[in-house]
Amino acid sequence: MSIERHRATWRSLIFNQRYLDAGLAPDNPANLTEALLNSDYYLDSCDVTRVSVQDYRELRQFLEGAEPNEAYEGVRAVNGIGRVVGATYADLEDKTWAMYESFSVASVRIAAQATDPVGLLPFSFKRDTAPAVGLDGASTAKALRFYCRPGPGRPVIIGRKSGGLVRPFSFQLIAFDPFAYDESLTQTTPALGGGNVTNPGNIYSRGKIRITFSGAGAANLTLTNTTTGKAFVINASTAAAAEVWEIDVARGTIVRTSDNANRYSARVSGFITDMWLASGVNAWTHTNTGGVTSVRYDFRGAYA
Repeated sequence: MSIERHRATWRSLIFNQRYLDAGLAPDNPANLTEALLNSDYYLDSCDVTRVSVQDYRELRQFLEGAEPNEAYEGVRAVNGIGRVVGATYADLEDKTWAMYESFSVASVRIAAQATDPVGLLPFSFKRDTAPAVGLDGASTAKALRFYCRPGPGRPVIIGRKSGGLVRPFSFQLIAFDPFAYDESLTQTTPALGGGNVTNPGNIYSRGKIRITFSGAGAANLTLTNTTTGKAFVINASTAAAAEVWEIDVARGTIVRTSDNANRYSARVSGFITDMWLASGVNAWTHTNTGGVTSVRYDFRGAYA
């Protein structure tokens, strides 16, 4: 990973803020903000390789019909190590206490009450990607995020009598979805009869499908991802003009966005959680679209 070579953010904290963060190689001293060299959160390493796995091989599950070879990825740990560097002792102390608050489980819980997904906040970072032009030239960086909350709680920040204006720190965030996602949200509205929706990531993405109505829809409105072979049928006959129904693939819900009213009872056949986007181009067809103004796909490219 190359997270430590770029800026990263968690809530109000900016790690490696001294980097200009404009697609330039941070290895080049000319690409540093000199005024921040002695007042920054230096993120020296960031390990995101640890992902838990649930393995479905126990006897009872096998007897109940589970596939004995099936396994699922669980949570991902984001472990950061670095240094708090202060211009003065007051600056060092203020930065230390700001970091405590930023990783406080209590503070994060309050800050994440109305987020999407609820209870989690983005750890935003960049990684290098092709093309790049050496250490001293411009490089391409991909902006990504994990949705996290603090793991063990407050970071460990070690102050030493002889440490001067530098304090080592370590922190852990837990991502309950192990995938990294594009920092920017993609919104694609194909033609009413369907079209291509492209997931730029290297693994499937579970986004949202927003259906806008001009009036009552058909009793068998059908959305089919011909790339994956999965279809979902909705009874949209109770929809009204200007209503928007949102299908959340990750949560498996259907709601009317104006008042968050549950519309799951409109499901006729198929499973919401099967409506994920495969990596690359997904060819969708929409049939029985009477009363439908548009179908929009909101998602972020996903990376394993």
